[in-house]
Amino acid sequence: MSTLSRRLIAAALILVPSTTILRAQEPPPPLPDAAESPGPEASPGAPDPVGEPAPVNATGDAVGTGAAAAEGADLDAALADAERPYWRTNLFRRFFSDQRFMFTTWWPSEVRRWQFTGPLLAGVALAGVHGDNREEAPDFEAQKYVQAEAGEHGSSLQESFSFIGNAGPAALLLGVGYLAGRWGHHDQMAEASSLSAEGLLTTGVYVTVLKHLLGRTRPAGGADGSFFTYHAQQGQVIGSFPSGHAAGAFTVATVFAETYQNHPWVGWVAYGAAGMVGWARVAQGRHFVGDVIVGGLLGHSVGRMVTTRGHEEKATSIRIEPFIDPAGDGGGVMVSRRW
Repeated sequence: MSTLSRRLIAAALILVPSTTILRAQEPPPPLPDAAESPGPEASPGAPDPVGEPAPVNATGDAVGTGAAAAEGADLDAALADAERPYWRTNLFRRFFSDQRFMFTTWWPSEVRRWQFTGPLLAGVALAGVHGDNREEAPDFEAQKYVQAEAGEHGSSLQESFSFIGNAGPAALLLGVGYLAGRWGHHDQMAEASSLSAEGLLTTGVYVTVLKHLLGRTRPAGGADGSFFTYHAQQGQVIGSFPSGHAAGAFTVATVFAETYQNHPWVGWVAYGAAGMVGWARVAQGRHFVGDVIVGGLLGHSVGRMVTTRGHEEKATSIRIEPFIDPAGDGGGVMVSRRW
């Protein structure tokens, strides 16, 4: 063996153990923490522990599962609710919310408005003030005058407007209006119909309670319109005050007039039709004039209430903001509404 060969073999014997020793002295790489180790969703299409790729969508992004998917679904639902207009939210939820709003905010504000309190007191006085003879009261005489002037020639017209003021036809018309507005992309029609239905529910509650509490007899059957008559005589009917037809008609008229402020003719037609409903009820001998006045004022107030709430909800600002939790070392997206 030559001298050169011996030197190469000696160098190899020295270098190999040295390299092994150096590698043995290097610190081992840190083991990945279980809490920080990436899961199957760490990267799109990355294989999971059993070797199957993670599901991806059409754009190549990984589809989340488990808690991540649930959080994404909650965020989508929150965004959908935030973007939905007030009149498209749940009708009965709005109705129950209205009752609290009426007592805490609306009625305290309404009683301070002379435009509401003045006519209301006048209607109550017209219905309740009388002398020794109830038939000489202004309310009683006004009802007889309207009924005599209407006569039998306008009976078909009276029946038509009275029928429109019934709960069933009113609900049908509003339902058709709402569906037509949604299908025809006429949001004003759909909004007015939805808010009118909300207002009618509240109006119906107040009218029903007042009718049973006050117990006023209707003009038909020889009754003189006395209050607190809970057991009417033969042929007489109680529940005259206030007029439910007038209250419902003016609720709907007010909502349509407020919603279509850019078309003033809608308000003229709506209030005109509501007035005809009240006139028909007096002409048919179903109500006194005071019943119609108070019912119309009540309906007008409720109609303003639901449109006010709808417009306030429109003005709410919706913000989508990121947030970071320093303590939990996490983050996400937050949907906030301000008004």
